[in-house]
Order: sequence, then C-alpha cells, then structure tokens
Amino acid sequence: MITPIEFKSSRNTCRGRLYEPEAKLANGAGVVLAHGLGGTMDCGLFDYAQAFADEGFHALVFDYRGFGESDGTPRQFISVPRQREDWRNAIHFLRSHGNVDAERIGLWGMSFSGGHVIHLAKDDLKIRAVVAQVPLIDPVLTANVGNYQRGPAHSQALMKAIIKRAKTGWLRAKAEMLQIAPVVASKPAVLGSAEASTYADLAGPTWKNELHPDSFLKGAMQSNNPSLLTDDLAVPMLLQIGENDKVVSNEAAQNFARRCGPLARLTSYAGDHFTLLQDNDLRRAAIHEAIIFYKANLIL
Repeated sequence: MITPIEFKSSRNTCRGRLYEPEAKLANGAGVVLAHGLGGTMDCGLFDYAQAFADEGFHALVFDYRGFGESDGTPRQFISVPRQREDWRNAIHFLRSHGNVDAERIGLWGMSFSGGHVIHLAKDDLKIRAVVAQVPLIDPVLTANVGNYQRGPAHSQALMKAIIKRAKTGWLRAKAEMLQIAPVVASKPAVLGSAEASTYADLAGPTWKNELHPDSFLKGAMQSNNPSLLTDDLAVPMLLQIGENDKVVSNEAAQNFARRCGPLARLTSYAGDHFTLLQDNDLRRAAIHEAIIFYKANLIL
C-alpha cells in the first residue's frame, strides 16, 4: 500500500510517500529515504521504497522543503541544517507509526544525502543501519573532481555566477538559478561530469534542473563531510559506489571505509554515479544487497 504523507519541519510541510508491506510480510522495521543534490523523490526512489516494502519494511520517501512536492521557500535552495532537520522529522514520523518499531530504523541516501545519512546516524544512536549509495564523503575532494570534469572555463563561469549573487543578493535581487546537470552545454553546471546529464533523463515531473546560488553562500554545504566522523561512528554502514563515478570522489569513500574498519562494507558496481537509479541488473543487485543488509541489522 502506498500512502501520500506529510509532516511538519519547522514551519514548512514536507511531503512524501509511505510504502507499507502486506501485513503477513511486515517485519516491524522501517527505512527512510531521500535524494541527493537537487533531487526529488520521483527521480528513481519510488522503486527502492517499493522493493523494501515488498520485503516487509515500512519505507518512507520524502522531498526536502523547497523541492518537489514539499512546501518551503526559497525554492531549489539547499541548506544542510534545514535538510538534516527534514530528515529528523521524517524519521520521527516513521518511528511514530503504529506498526513500526522505533528502535529498528535504517536510513538510505545517495550522493549528497549519502553524506546526510552518515551524519544523522552519528547524532542519533538509535539508527541501526545506513546505506549510502555513491556517497559524497569529502566535499573538498568532490569539488576538485567537479572542477576537473567541468573544465577551467565552466568552473570559472560557475564561480562568477556565485560571486555575482554574493554581491547582489543583499539588494533582494531575484536569484539567477544555476544549472544542476549539464543539459545546456553552453552553461556551467554544478555537476560537471558528462554522466550527470543522465539526471535529467531519470527525472520525474517535479524535478527542476535548477539550484539556488545561495546554496553555496548560506547553505553550509561544506559541513556535509562524513570524512571527519570516522572516530565517532558506531552504526553499520553499506557503501555502494560506481567504478566509473566522476561526480563524487571514490577515493574518499574507499578511505572512509578503510578507516571505519568492520563498521563499513564497501561494494563497487560497474557503473557511474547514476547507474544504480536506472532499471537494470546492477540496480536490482544493489537493491538486493541493501535488503540483505537491512535484514541483518534491523531484524533480530
């Protein structure tokens, strides 16, 4: 059963969907899912939530405030503190469900939200398992990857657009949105690699190829940095990376897993940053692996 849901986050209403398993399959555990940078839940996440529900989990997928079906202004603005608050309220919503054991919650994130879920698990010791797919682990290394893939001209153009906003934003000038995925070749994109154009092909009807420039000025994006947390984590983690990923730093994910020791399992798939969101055998394998991982850590 799929039920539209909403919950309050600060003064905003976040919306999502709750995928509930058949009563005879329900295992009492829950999983919360949300997308990465600029993503909305209709960009490939429904299939993950449905697969988890088919295996007995209650799966809640939601949009951050300012994105997709959720309320909130400014639109298309990423704020790490606000998105973390949205996550915490989504987790609380699922924990409050009568058929879900509040002590058996897992998190699923990809790319930018792959960093979120690790931070959330560090702060909330009741989180029992984390799946981070193609995760952003180190924002500095990932920025370097982006600059290289984007090339000097487009990287400088992107920086000029952000600086322009910094100079004019205080005048309450209307923000000129940045392109997230490189769809218009003549314009710089936040995601610099060619593979990121796939984002638009995967997108659902609520997704916009836009990012508010204040995300880089006021959104504390550099604070989404799990590489600093390795000494403070106590949660089992599954990291699923793409061998050909040129959006985030795989080196950062590999170093992170090594430093976390037995807490982190890293699996490499023969694809790029967006392969595991597409309908293919690799995605099915990644979903199956996540289900086995959740069953091992959320069901006793």
